[in-house]
Amino acid sequence: MLKLFGSPVSTCTRKVLMTLNETNTPFDFVVVDFAKGEHKQAANLARQPFGQVPALDDDGFKMYESRAMARYIDAKAGSPLTPKDLQGRARMEQWISIETENFAPHAMKFIYHSVFKREQPAEVLTKAGAALDVAYATMERQLAETPYLAGPTFSIADYCYAPYLEYLALSPAAGKLDEHPHVKKWWAAVRERPTWRKTIGG
Repeated sequence: MLKLFGSPVSTCTRKVLMTLNETNTPFDFVVVDFAKGEHKQAANLARQPFGQVPALDDDGFKMYESRAMARYIDAKAGSPLTPKDLQGRARMEQWISIETENFAPHAMKFIYHSVFKREQPAEVLTKAGAALDVAYATMERQLAETPYLAGPTFSIADYCYAPYLEYLALSPAAGKLDEHPHVKKWWAAVRERPTWRKTIGG
């Protein structure tokens, strides 16, 4: 059986948990305790050489990096979370790249500051906020045309943003959603999916 090593509060672990839940893939979840520093200990470093989470072991096939793991799990389940048409797949990959490069790094500044209590300087938050404004505006244009980021169907791209949006609601950046009604409507739909509620322990 597939085994996932991670932390239930980790943004990247939550992406993989969401994939497992959406595809109804059986798995065992092994918690890596951040408070005890287990992510930096030898056992986890053997699974994840950068001392991070999550890591995956699928009957001896081992891998790390959450987005790659999400694609692998989805493909193994018959790709229900990947658009069937070429342009839809390309758009999904585009939005995953945007999340990786232009959304998550800036969102994490607020999450570190407000959720994980790793204080960030005011100028860092200001810069991160400006970058999030650009990302939200870009998402708004897409979601004004399609119900989901990759098109008419829910995909991996949509829930790659979910862990950050869940935590951003607890930060000073929470109000930014009100400025982008299509993003706000899309996020309301994503966060109420039973699989997402299950992923975050709801």
